[in-house]
Amino acid sequence: MLASMSEERETVMIAAFSGWNDACQSATNAIHQLIDAYDAREIRRISCDGYYDYQVSRPTLCRVSGHARIVWPQTTFYEVVLPSGMHCYVQLAPEPNYRWREYCQQSLSIASELGVDRIITLGSMFADCAHTRPLPVGICDDMDCNSECDGGEYDGPVGIPTVLEAMAREESFAGTSIWVSVPQYMGNDDCPMGALALLNALGSKLGVAFDAGKLTKETREWQAKASMLVRCSNQLGDYVHHLEEDWDKAEHAKEACENDPHKVDQLVHEAEEFLKKF
Repeated sequence: MLASMSEERETVMIAAFSGWNDACQSATNAIHQLIDAYDAREIRRISCDGYYDYQVSRPTLCRVSGHARIVWPQTTFYEVVLPSGMHCYVQLAPEPNYRWREYCQQSLSIASELGVDRIITLGSMFADCAHTRPLPVGICDDMDCNSECDGGEYDGPVGIPTVLEAMAREESFAGTSIWVSVPQYMGNDDCPMGALALLNALGSKLGVAFDAGKLTKETREWQAKASMLVRCSNQLGDYVHHLEEDWDKAEHAKEACENDPHKVDQLVHEAEEFLKKF
């Protein structure tokens, strides 16, 4: 899939934040895959001081060449050079605890220095979806349709990706949000299937076929683990079966609407009548 000429001219910055908007670390793992797979170099940092509660985002102890070192939460910007010759920038950080406006303004100042035209935020959230079906992904170029969940209209609490995108629009950056839903019954362990879905959606948006690295193999292993878990619980098996049925019905309805647009009104009417029962 080739990008349009306008997209080719755009310089993009892709941002992901660990924490509330990063269920199963899918968003940040997608960024890590970009950094690991391509010629990425660190170009900027934002100091952690004043932005983090260290009882929430704790520093970590690591050992380098036998020497102990404290690693503090921080925001890092990378330049990523793709095989096509396209350059993009990525922003990777824990979600800050304090001073979000100032933090986003500092991020956008760096984006402006780098000549960025579009800010793309990645996020993931728990939802009622099955590991045996494609994970729901929403891509939105208009913040009014950003849902933090399912691509529909949304009113409620938001995380730093939504705030960054809102402030970016105020500063005349173009904005895109990409979200993936991951199965809540799998807990908070890494979900490579979610990271892969985000990477593929991002590639579709930019017209680039990204190197998935180990994510494809890890996704198959993760799905096998999930299937084993489901087989061990009749209650969970019934739950997943219902999710599969719902997904299949939605896909069938979508195909029907594509083949016959007049069926849209009928499906909307049936849905409204169904909801009146509750």
